[in-house]
Amino acid sequence: CVLVGILVIYIARKNNREKVKLLAVAQRDALTGLYNKDYTQKFIERTLQQESGQHGFVILDVDYFKSVNDSYGHLVGDKVLSMLGKFLQGQFREDDIVGRIGGDEFVILMRNISDRDKAEQRIHNLLKNLPEMKMDNRSITISVGVALAPDNGNTFIELYRHADQALYETKRGGRNGYSIYNPNWTENTTEE
Repeated sequence: CVLVGILVIYIARKNNREKVKLLAVAQRDALTGLYNKDYTQKFIERTLQQESGQHGFVILDVDYFKSVNDSYGHLVGDKVLSMLGKFLQGQFREDDIVGRIGGDEFVILMRNISDRDKAEQRIHNLLKNLPEMKMDNRSITISVGVALAPDNGNTFIELYRHADQALYETKRGGRNGYSIYNPNWTENTTEE
């Protein structure tokens, strides 16, 4: 009986460890190791509902990423995304939420920032510290759009929409930089 009891406990513990591993795999993007789209959106939404305070919502993507894939192939494009994922993981705090939500698009929720200036400084440092990734004579750069919660929205969708507008403004201004959402901008849904 004791042996059977020990065996049952062993099997139950092993089963729980396997469930934890499977859950972690289901939440992660295989290429970058960051949270995947579904989990990122749910985690951010839950965080916004449960935590008061100011948060910075960031969207970023690789400038002209399609031309990287077209010119150098998808393996090189995947390597760029993987390197960017590792870089982003190292640039944000452990309690910030960093995810890849598709293609070359990444979303970050900088939790509990004290003010707009702090968010802006962190984004400035992000751009300044971007590792140099060159292909031929061309450097890889990123464009960033930022929205602030609760000022620019209280849900994932509201913040995403406003940060996406800010991202569009960055691209319109020449890329390789960042913009913080301004409610006085006219909404433009045309994307390059």
